Amino acid sequence: MPYPYSYDYEAQQKEKERKPAKLKTNRSMWKLMLFNVLTLGIYSIVFFIPLSYDLDKVDPKRERSKTMNYALAFLISLFTFSIVLTIWHYHIAQRIEDALARRNIDYDFSTSDFWGWYFFGSFILVGTFVYFHKLCKAMNLLCQSYNENPVLD
Repeated sequence: MPYPYSYDYEAQQKEKERKPAKLKTNRSMWKLMLFNVLTLGIYSIVFFIPLSYDLDKVDPKRERSKTMNYALAFLISLFTFSIVLTIWHYHIAQRIEDALARRNIDYDFSTSDFWGWYFFGSFILVGTFVYFHKLCKAMNLLCQSYNENPVLD
């Protein structure tokens, strides 16, 4: 009886040369806000879970840990008056800022945008729209850079 896993050098080379799947580059703040209102907040889970997975692909953490799952943060935030969700968004903004710097993408997005637009801007209602627009644009730029060059030198 032959060994079930044959050693196929050509198949291994093809697997190494295989390009990773393309990441989504058409995130939109308008779609997020519209569907979030229509689904009473459920669409944010559908929007942010793939965003965090894409961020883990684009810029893996140094200690190889993953981003906290948005659905878990969403559920916990129901009991903590959205404190956990605010912390989750801050960490995402910090990771995106670092990823933009590592990939040499010239786009102004940082944790100060989180504090200015998301946190304090929520008092004037327009701030969250500006923050999510900047977040979507930054993730689109990161994913486009990843699609062109998955591995950083």
